[in-house]
Amino acid sequence: MKRNTGKSNVKNGISSIAIIIPIALIVAVMHSLIIYLIFSISRESGKLSATMRQSGEYTMDAMSILGGSSILSETALNFVLMPVSESGELNLGPLAAYAGELSSDRRGYKVAERFKDYDVSDEVRKKINEAAVCANNMMNAQLKAIALVVSIYPLPDIPILNGLVLPELTAEEKSMTEPQKLQTARTLVLGSEYSLNKQTVSQSTNAAVDLINEASAAFQAKTAPIVVKLRSELWIITIAIILILIVSLILIYKLVLSPLGLFVRRIASDSLLDEKKGLKEVRLVAGAYNEISRRKAEYNDLLLSAAETDALTSLPNRYAFQQCLIELGYGVETLAIIVFDINFLKLTNDNLGHASGDKLIKDSAEIISNSFNMSGRGKCFRLGGDEFASVIKNASKEELDCAIVTFDEEQKNKGVSISWGVAFTDDVESTTTKNLIHEADMKMYENKKKVHGSSDKNGK
Repeated sequence: MKRNTGKSNVKNGISSIAIIIPIALIVAVMHSLIIYLIFSISRESGKLSATMRQSGEYTMDAMSILGGSSILSETALNFVLMPVSESGELNLGPLAAYAGELSSDRRGYKVAERFKDYDVSDEVRKKINEAAVCANNMMNAQLKAIALVVSIYPLPDIPILNGLVLPELTAEEKSMTEPQKLQTARTLVLGSEYSLNKQTVSQSTNAAVDLINEASAAFQAKTAPIVVKLRSELWIITIAIILILIVSLILIYKLVLSPLGLFVRRIASDSLLDEKKGLKEVRLVAGAYNEISRRKAEYNDLLLSAAETDALTSLPNRYAFQQCLIELGYGVETLAIIVFDINFLKLTNDNLGHASGDKLIKDSAEIISNSFNMSGRGKCFRLGGDEFASVIKNASKEELDCAIVTFDEEQKNKGVSISWGVAFTDDVESTTTKNLIHEADMKMYENKKKVHGSSDKNGK
C-alpha cells in the first residue's frame, strides 16, 4: 500500500458506545470502570516505582561526575606538586591512578550525554551540563599541567600510562625553564580559574541531585494517595462485575481486539492502516498511526538536513562535503576545489571573545558562499573550526579567476583575512579529488605562511 502523506480524516463509523448502550448500559459503565481502575492502578504504581528507581539511578549518575572529577583532581594535584619522591624517583602512583580514572565512564561529558535520554527536567540537564563543562575544563588544565611536568621528567613506557594522551606544548611553553614549567603547572591546578571550576562542579552536581530528589518526592506525595484510592474502588466494583466481565470481554474481543490484532500485523509489515473499516475508535487509531507515519517521514527528512548542515553558518558540513565528492558523476567537464582557512581566528577568540570569533566565522562563510556560488555550479562547505571548502563544477578558468577577484574584494570590504588555495583541472578523469584537495591544501598553507610569516595554521 502506498504511503499517504495527507492527514487522517476519520469522520464515519459506528461508535462502540452506540453498540454497548442498547445491550446493557449498566454493564458497559461498570466494565469501563473496572478497566479504567486496573489501568490507572497499574499506570500510577508503575510511575511511582519507576520514579523511585530512576531517581536513585539519576542521583548516582549525577554524583559520579563529582566523584570522577575529584579523583582526577586529587591524583593530578599529587603528581604535579610532587613529581618525584625524595629519593629522586618519578612519583608514578598518582599518575597511574589518574590514567585509570581517565578511562572510566564517570567523565563529565559521558554522564551529560546519558542525561539527554533521562526523564529529568531541563534545569537538571542544565546543571549536569554545567558540571560536565567545568569538569572537562579541570581535566584539560590537569592534562596541560601533567604535560608540562613530564616535559621535565619523562614518563617510563609502562602499559597503564600508554593510554594517557597529553596535549602538545606550545613553542612558548617548550621554551620555559624548568622552574617556570613547574610553576605554570601548579598554577593550572591551583589557580583561581581551576578552583572556580571545581566549585562549580560541586555546586551544580549537588543542585542537580537536589532537583532530582525534590521531583521524586513531589511525585510520590502526589501519586501514593491516588493508588490507595483506586485500589479501594477496584475491590468494591470487582465483586459486582466478575460475572459480567466474561460477557464484556467477549464483546471487546469481537469488536476491538480482533481488529487491533489485524493492525499489529499490518504495522509489522510497515503498511498503512485502513481507516474505513471497524468501529470509529478503531478507525481513529488507524488514522493516528497513519498520521504518525507521515510525521515520521517528515522528521527523517529534517534530521537528514540537520546532519548535513553546519549550525553556525548554515552551510553544508564536512559530511556533506564528503558526500558531494562521492557523488561527483558524469557530465563534469572541469572541476575546481578550493580550501580556505580563516586567519587570526584564535587571536580573535583570545582577545575579543568567542562571540567575535563566531561573527568572523559567519562573515567568512558569507564571503566564501557569495563569491563561489557560481550561479549554482559551486557548493561551499564548512569543514569545521576555521576550515572551509568549495567544489565548483563546469566553470572555466576565467570564470574562476573572476570569482577569486570578487572574493578578494569582499575580504577587503568586510575586513576579513582568509587564506586559500585552489586546484583546477579541465581533465577530470586524469586526477582524483584527493589529489586536488592535497594540491589546494598545499597552496593554502603557502598563502597562510605569507600572511603569518610562519606555518602556524592557527594564526598565533
